[in-house]
Amino acid sequence: MSGMRVLVVEDEGVSAATAEAELRNSVASEVVVVADPVEALRRLKRTCFDVVVVDMLYRPHSEDFERRRRLGEVGLTGTRLHLSGLAVLHVAAGTGTAAVLWTGGEANRRLHMLFAYEQLACRAMCPKDSAGRLVTAVRSAASGREYLDPVVRMHLPPRSTPSLRETFLHSGSRLAVWRAMALGLHDHSRIGKAVGISPGTVRRGVEDMRARLVRFDPGCSLEGPPTPELVRYASQNWHFFLDETVRELHP
Repeated sequence: MSGMRVLVVEDEGVSAATAEAELRNSVASEVVVVADPVEALRRLKRTCFDVVVVDMLYRPHSEDFERRRRLGEVGLTGTRLHLSGLAVLHVAAGTGTAAVLWTGGEANRRLHMLFAYEQLACRAMCPKDSAGRLVTAVRSAASGREYLDPVVRMHLPPRSTPSLRETFLHSGSRLAVWRAMALGLHDHSRIGKAVGISPGTVRRGVEDMRARLVRFDPGCSLEGPPTPELVRYASQNWHFFLDETVRELHP
């Protein structure tokens, strides 16, 4: 398969150049590289591409969000949360553009990878550090075939693991509690105020939230009070819980 038009969304120069060279030499007649997911969204809405290759996290957006969060400028009902590659995957799915998630295997990307697979039907995933496999992933995506690189599979849970919907997305109020914790709220009263529920409702809900979390991630603990364990997990995965696309699809 050759002659495809491919959009690569990558903010690291070396990775972008590597992807462009691999694709031009193997499958694509045209490769467009953009560093910003916002620009990628514009391109997808006005130009037809066969495949879009999407990184998950973009340092400028993450650093800007962290700065705004530290200054107290981020709220659960604010107009802008954290922007990630999920926004690009979402638009690609709406325009019928095949997509490849091309990302690292860092722990803070795992929930994004699962969301892309479960919620956005992204079936082609490839790690950045696997030379030559991007071409295979792009060909698979263009043909509508699933391609989960073995390295990617290592970072995904077994199929018997509860889904994101069963664990985090089953309740809007519970998801809001996760988001409040990801913002740095630890006290039941402050969490309840941010979410719009009583502190007692927060307190009664955290035990079930932890039980669901442990079924999803056995590395989490059932020992001790539940709230510290939930806060720890939310803090480690704030990129996901405060993701704008996750909020758009699960208010």
